[in-house]
Amino acid sequence: MSTVVGLNLLTLAACGVERSTGVSSSGASRVRVAPREFSGIAWLATERGFTAPGRDAESREVFLICHDARDNAAERDLPRLAIVRTPVDPDGITVEELHVDFPSVPNDLESIARLPGRDEALLVESNADGDDPDPTIYLARWDKNLDVEIVGSVPWPKTPEPLTNVEATAVATVGGRDYFVYAERAQGSDTTRINMTRLTVGRSGAITFGRKWTSVSFTAPEPPGARPASGLDIDAKGNLYVSAAYDPGDLGPFDSAVYRAATVQRGGPLGARLAPVKPAQMLARSSGLKVEGVALVSGSFPIFISDDDEDYGGLLRQLRVTEPGH
Repeated sequence: MSTVVGLNLLTLAACGVERSTGVSSSGASRVRVAPREFSGIAWLATERGFTAPGRDAESREVFLICHDARDNAAERDLPRLAIVRTPVDPDGITVEELHVDFPSVPNDLESIARLPGRDEALLVESNADGDDPDPTIYLARWDKNLDVEIVGSVPWPKTPEPLTNVEATAVATVGGRDYFVYAERAQGSDTTRINMTRLTVGRSGAITFGRKWTSVSFTAPEPPGARPASGLDIDAKGNLYVSAAYDPGDLGPFDSAVYRAATVQRGGPLGARLAPVKPAQMLARSSGLKVEGVALVSGSFPIFISDDDEDYGGLLRQLRVTEPGH
């Protein structure tokens, strides 16, 4: 795989929503407001043949986004999920915030891990630097109309290292078995560990994790001072993609990179094992953006990122990959 040479950047205003700011002789004045932060992302579907006025039919990619609202007085009632569609005209992406019933109030949802081949995903609380006494993983399921419901939940399993703050999770399927993969964001270090265990999700919504784990180390050499794991996805061939993000505060300046960091392969005591990519392969560098989610379309390229740019809001972008065929 060759190096990605950058991001396919669009204007920031194109991801906003419009609000009226008054009326003049020429009509209502409008200002674009960026959507709320996009902390985690999972691909849901491709909508075929969408037609915009005056344009040929185009397809739209549809993603499920999570917001990292906290369980406190200021944020308790905010929506935790949204459906985001790629643009087909200059109005930009569309963001539909969802009002979904959870069995408990989610606290700092930072990642979404779709189950390959199923209309289900794990919605994962981060543990918020240890501030959450009972971090939870929820199971979301959607129908052909993309109506999302929560059908199960479970506490975080016992992990091979202290659970501190996780923003990167994914699910891989190997030999017909599912595996849960996560990495600590590892604030203050350029190195984290990618951890994997068996996962079983029943039709009733029951979620069971294995007791044994396998792990590999991952170091993000760039950006300097970045959290090495802020987002994660795994393609159908077992390639594991990780974003690293630098976050100095709510106004930035932010910086990020996306890597091919490891592969999931058959073998080992769990039936699958992790193999590091040495050296880790940088796919993109996105100065000015804080990438917190990575999502592949139907388990392969194209690859999209979601951004939590704090006070600047959230955005969705497709990465530009120069490898032949992508």
